[in-house]
Amino acid sequence: MHDSDANLGQGPAVDQAAAPVCTPGPRNLVAFDGHVDPLAFLGQLIDEFGHVSRYQTRYGPCIFFVRPDHIQTILHSENYLRASLVKVLLGDGLLSIDGPRWRSQRRLMQRDFLPPGVAPFHAVMVDQISRTTKEWHTVAQKREPIDVAKEMTRLTLRIVVDALFGEDLSEDHCRNLCAAITQILNDVGRLSWTIFGVPAHFTPASTGILAAAKKVVDSTCYELIARRRAQSPADRRKDLLTMLIQADTETGAMTDLQLRDEIVTMLVGGHETTALSLSWAWKAIAENPEVESRLHQELDEKLAGQLPTLEDLQNLSWTRGVFQEALRLYPPVWYMARVAAEEDTIDGHHIPKGARVLVSAWFTHRHKDFWPNPDRFDPSRFLNPAAQHSHRYAYFPFGGGRHTCLGNYFAQMEGVLILAQLAQQFRVRPLNSHEIKPDPGITLRQLPGLQASIESRQFAHSHATSGAQ
Repeated sequence: MHDSDANLGQGPAVDQAAAPVCTPGPRNLVAFDGHVDPLAFLGQLIDEFGHVSRYQTRYGPCIFFVRPDHIQTILHSENYLRASLVKVLLGDGLLSIDGPRWRSQRRLMQRDFLPPGVAPFHAVMVDQISRTTKEWHTVAQKREPIDVAKEMTRLTLRIVVDALFGEDLSEDHCRNLCAAITQILNDVGRLSWTIFGVPAHFTPASTGILAAAKKVVDSTCYELIARRRAQSPADRRKDLLTMLIQADTETGAMTDLQLRDEIVTMLVGGHETTALSLSWAWKAIAENPEVESRLHQELDEKLAGQLPTLEDLQNLSWTRGVFQEALRLYPPVWYMARVAAEEDTIDGHHIPKGARVLVSAWFTHRHKDFWPNPDRFDPSRFLNPAAQHSHRYAYFPFGGGRHTCLGNYFAQMEGVLILAQLAQQFRVRPLNSHEIKPDPGITLRQLPGLQASIESRQFAHSHATSGAQ
């Protein structure tokens, strides 16, 4: 599904014919041979040079844009292509390719991820969240601490595997797959730091660890494909995997390798980002008692102890606002890099062919010109959609343009359902909240991970238990 450049908000369009300007930036080569904090580095660029800056690394020039109108131009231009780094994990999946193959795959898959196609996944989500609910009641009774990020990762992985591929993972399989995907994302994240001037280091040991993790992911995908191919068409579950296997693309039926690439894309894109957003949301809820109180009040009034139906989601405006505000302050895909296919000019700033162009939701989402009190966690920003932002790209947690995340409706329904079901019955009480800092790799994780105790909300628990019977 291609986005249109029309009706993107009230912000002015970028004048591509503007007079050339000298893009400010550091004079010296940007090179970090040790650790670098990308958030501090980019924040310093903004403080010193403003909304557009240019710096040079040993890998070439990079131009960093912050303003929403510039981001709109970049994400809607076919001149700016995605870097090939993610191919390490995703192969030629939808998130890593451009051109005719991408258009074909996007048209094939987008129908299942529009709101009507996502609605049937509600039952799977509720069932898997209910499974976590039972586990959390046991944890609460034993007063055992949990790793919130790991809990959310395990839950969202179960949901995406069940919803899209009709499988239910064992605990060991789920744990091993989560660990493998995490390892690959960490490695790819370190490689991606070349855009911040950090050299890429490869050793036999690190290469071997990456290969082993990739083998775990590949074997899972090929097992899914083999089991589904072995079934007769009449016996196959009508889900994404069946649709892909039976699809007649422009180049014929998809090969196992092509199927693998799309499955990995859905596995990673369908659980990692939502899990991270929820981890940050639980931290923010606990740190803002007025937000938590209003959340519990809405859930008690709207759900009355029952499991949330698809229709209930329309009435959970505060719960949805909590999830959206977590995406604003802690966007899981916190930056995006593109490579200029041809020489270009954006608002007078020259972009050489082959230069890397960088945008960051972290900084644009915290831009004081578009967000009052930008560092404050305030879900009420999203209660009135008409007054949310002065520009469409002041908020872009799911990207934009023709590469808008295919699973954005899936993720939003999933995130709100998870918050609704779990917050209805539990309070999450962080044990190490003051220690947690953003860990910006290829996604925005927590360092260290959020450890918390779980408290049952007895009134809600008694109602939800009776409602589920």
